[in-house]
Amino acid sequence: MIFMKKKVEVNVTGIHNRQGEPEEKINTVSEGVYEVTSDGTGIIEYKEVQEADGHRFVFHNKAIISPDKKMLEVQRGGSMSTGLVFSEGKDHETEYNTPYGKMFMNVITKSLAFEEGDVGEIKAVAEYAIKMGDEIVSDSVITIETKKRK
Repeated sequence: MIFMKKKVEVNVTGIHNRQGEPEEKINTVSEGVYEVTSDGTGIIEYKEVQEADGHRFVFHNKAIISPDKKMLEVQRGGSMSTGLVFSEGKDHETEYNTPYGKMFMNVITKSLAFEEGDVGEIKAVAEYAIKMGDEIVSDSVITIETKKRK
């Protein structure tokens, strides 16, 4: 059952540091919906559009915030789909589906924080590492922020 539902602007920023490469920062701003269910679960749904190598990719994304604010799950749907689970101090195995096949990796959450503002406004920040096999391949931060739509 939906307790609250708001149309919002969703701002997602990902910062990725890979050994021997310059820092990569990706920012996406789109319209979306933020809802809170009767049990306190927060759900942010939004579309993400990326262009690469002359192709346009549309992703249908969902971020799920646990009622106790101790877990964030980011689901990305489309031709390159994945599900990342962030829970401070824990490792979560995931698979990253690409047009070329699947890659398996672990998400190691270093920190997870939430800030709530006015109704419909929330900011989630997860600092994490991506591990493939025995090697850390990326140290990253994802920030998902909702604001009232203007």
